[in-house]
Amino acid sequence: MIEAILSFEFVLIQKPTGEVEPEFKLFVSKFKNENVSEENLHELITRSDLFSIFYHHTTNVQEIVGTFSNLYEGRLKDTPYQVSSYFKQEESGTQFLVVLIFSLDEDMGVYEELIRNLSKKLDYLFESYETAKKTNQISLLNKIINKFEKEINNSIFQIERLANLDKIQRAALIFNSYERLEILEILRNSPMSKREVRNRIERIKENPNLDVLLEPFLELNLIRRDWIKGKRDKRTGIVENQGEYLFLTKDIDLIRVPNNDLLNHLKDFNEEIYSKYEEKVIEFFSEYNPNTQSTEERKKIASLLLNPDIYDFFALLKNKFYPKDKMPHIFSDFAEIDVIFKDLKKMNIITEIKDKKGREWILLLTDIKPIIFFPEYLLQNIRNAYHSEEKEKKIPYEVAKKALDLLEVAYPETVEF
Repeated sequence: MIEAILSFEFVLIQKPTGEVEPEFKLFVSKFKNENVSEENLHELITRSDLFSIFYHHTTNVQEIVGTFSNLYEGRLKDTPYQVSSYFKQEESGTQFLVVLIFSLDEDMGVYEELIRNLSKKLDYLFESYETAKKTNQISLLNKIINKFEKEINNSIFQIERLANLDKIQRAALIFNSYERLEILEILRNSPMSKREVRNRIERIKENPNLDVLLEPFLELNLIRRDWIKGKRDKRTGIVENQGEYLFLTKDIDLIRVPNNDLLNHLKDFNEEIYSKYEEKVIEFFSEYNPNTQSTEERKKIASLLLNPDIYDFFALLKNKFYPKDKMPHIFSDFAEIDVIFKDLKKMNIITEIKDKKGREWILLLTDIKPIIFFPEYLLQNIRNAYHSEEKEKKIPYEVAKKALDLLEVAYPETVEF
């Protein structure tokens, strides 16, 4: 859950004694936690944590002169929350900090693209604010602050829309996260203890919340968790290989497929559009191979499914097509429709077709579908891991047996999207 979005200007206040004290001056704020306001802000985030975040943004960049910005993500020390933050230094040296505060059980990876888009918009707004402040344009300053408030409110609105994801979007979570893709790759080789999986993920992300990362795998029944008792070493008396293990029982991919429902609909009701649309579909899929999709391409597709406005638009076009000049009003008031259209066309998700009268129609060129399949390759991988002479790859008999038992149970299971 999102608790608040806060923005600050970092200022140096000179005391009557002549001493200079650094301070964070609240700029624009939006609280979703009704129990917190500016008066008791310390219950959400303390001054100490603010300086800690500021340090993460600015450490090793003290020598940078001029415009600079970056992002940070981490847990707070003094309060039970986690943050995603954005820092901006203007040409003048003025520094701004924007902090999005979430509960600890929230998966912030869901909002990664949203936060990046917000930071791009704020880049421009902070720059405009500094320019207007220098020239003392009061009316323009007020307009910029209003625009800033609108962007903050939009971000809160979109974050709340992403609170309840369907199964397709939960599958997209896996491909939108390098950490989750790493978990998938690890378990495709063989089962592994939860502790060791966490150690591996820490190589690419500091202090990961493994339980949150595992959620979409568990909700889609791709991974099973089980406790292995382990075996006592007769020589040392130490129980080895005991603990919770993670087992991959179904594999997953995110692929493009032809939109057969729309093809059939057009064939029956609009022969003119159908012939042009079919030609474009055949042209795309004659070159498309899901097995050669890059990780980056899958991540881009997944990020589209995690954009509420794009996902609603995508769902609308699955069974129907519309003239460009009369699209149904399904987008939020904050959506940049022209940008959405441009991005979807660039990625060959939608296409435009002109009829004989020159009217442009919008159609879904490629459907996006998660596919879940039985990982037959794991049967041999498990045997190889059990017989391996390499300590890092070897798994004990108890783990190998449990893995094979779980695969047998999972084999007939299916997941409907």
